[in-house]
Amino acid sequence: MKLDPFLAQRSDGWRQLSGLLDRLLKAGPARLTVADLQELGRLYRRAASDLAYARAHFHDPETVSYLNQLVARGHSAIYAPARPRWGAVWSFLGRGLPRQVRAAGAFFGVAALLLYGSVLAGLAVAIISPESASALVPAQLQPAVEQEAPAPAAHAEDLPSGVQALLGSVILTNNLRVGFLSFALGIICGAGTAYVLLQNGLMLGVLAGKLGIGGSALDFWSLIAPHGGLELLAITLCGAGGLLLGWALVSPGDLRRRDALIAAGRKAVPLVVGAIPLFGIAALIEAFVTPAPVTPWGKVVLGVASTAAVLAYLGLAGRGPEPREGI
Repeated sequence: MKLDPFLAQRSDGWRQLSGLLDRLLKAGPARLTVADLQELGRLYRRAASDLAYARAHFHDPETVSYLNQLVARGHSAIYAPARPRWGAVWSFLGRGLPRQVRAAGAFFGVAALLLYGSVLAGLAVAIISPESASALVPAQLQPAVEQEAPAPAAHAEDLPSGVQALLGSVILTNNLRVGFLSFALGIICGAGTAYVLLQNGLMLGVLAGKLGIGGSALDFWSLIAPHGGLELLAITLCGAGGLLLGWALVSPGDLRRRDALIAAGRKAVPLVVGAIPLFGIAALIEAFVTPAPVTPWGKVVLGVASTAAVLAYLGLAGRGPEPREGI
């Protein structure tokens, strides 16, 4: 086929494709009918074929350049990555996450028991045997613990400013690591998750026993409470996800362990995703609220209130029937 008959036969289709691409760019795919989208795909495939034919049979740079640009536009429009759906994000946070947490309530409860139970155990060890408890404290905080071992009847001084800055940052960084490990190590049949939760809880309990009792107690809790409650809830969510993975391997039911693990992962990953905003909010509080000129009691109240609010959200949000589509 010569160039002139080729242009006469194909140019109408090219113009139609260009018009559909203009409409798609201006109005989006939702404004195009199913027939329009099917025609777009057909015209795009034909234009791509015409470009290959023109390159092989004609020495006409103008036609080849036009077709090349048209096909490139079509490719960008048809194969463009999906735009983020913020409605889906808000739906997940408003309804999906609380429902997922409640559906995994048994695993969330076990994770909370392991974490908070070990906190109480660490607190008891710090009170009964302070020397033994020191071995559970991170090396960065050993000087602070040795210096600030409480004497309830004495006049304990406020925590030194250097200890204050170090204490908050070390605990925040440690809790981020613990959250990740408590989920990832669930793959070891849940044993890794249990170990991480127990070890971290013991360490936090020992710190509470060493620094959170006595004359400096209010200073300690004003550093920890604003962000600590949210971090512990985030760790519990990650731990629940890890236990879900572990239980799928221990008791896969009628499924193969691989299939059970995949099914459990679909339930566990949203819990970890939900923990990320809690860690983020805790980091913002640690950065801007903890050093702010607010009374220690005000910081403690803020921490208790924020933790209670998140617990209420997880327990109450998302109840009732699903909203109907289109409303």
